[in-house]
Amino acid sequence: MIRVLVVDDDFMVARIHAAFVERTDGFEVAGTARTGAEALEMVGSLAPDLVLLDVHLPDLSGIEVLERLRSRADGDAHSVAVVMVTAERGAAAVRAALHGGAMQYLVKPFEYDDLADRLRQVAAALAR
Repeated sequence: MIRVLVVDDDFMVARIHAAFVERTDGFEVAGTARTGAEALEMVGSLAPDLVLLDVHLPDLSGIEVLERLRSRADGDAHSVAVVMVTAERGAAAVRAALHGGAMQYLVKPFEYDDLADRLRQVAAALAR
């Protein structure tokens, strides 16, 4: 079972994304966070396998959260998979996310099948 932390400042969007995760075989929601700081704390306490991370958060950008996850001294944060899930379509944000270590970048709004496809790709990569 792949444990997922859903990070989005809009609680309705987070609820929808969590429902999509729970609907996908082999995945479960470990928790939800609404800020970058909360996300970083929850990665440390919950040790999820995957973070669905929005770019636009009230305190830190998702790109900053990703950078902090990748630069942490503990090895666990380096290995957590990240899928950016955001309305941000700008090429600079996409490049920053992918160069920063995100495995996937999914633009909102999207359908369940779009997220399920990304989740399966992550599961395949984690199984290698």
